[in-house]
Amino acid sequence: MKDDMFYKAGPLIFRKAEELRNRCTDTEELLCNYLRQNQFGVKFRRQHPASNYVLDFYAHKIKLAIEIDGSIHEVDEVK
Repeated sequence: MKDDMFYKAGPLIFRKAEELRNRCTDTEELLCNYLRQNQFGVKFRRQHPASNYVLDFYAHKIKLAIEIDGSIHEVDEVK
């Protein structure tokens, strides 16, 4: 893929990203609704696979990742 926006993410990370897209937190949903308004002229991707990570939001055009912190990051499986 030209200008690889997935940074060599593997199939497992893609599956995890898909799972996360299907169960967003309230905070992620709130930000997602705001970003969908496209006031910045940049497309944000939600739960985007990148290398060994799943980014909450990613704008490839400007290479900006946004991570929404919350209690989910305290779960051992997530760490």
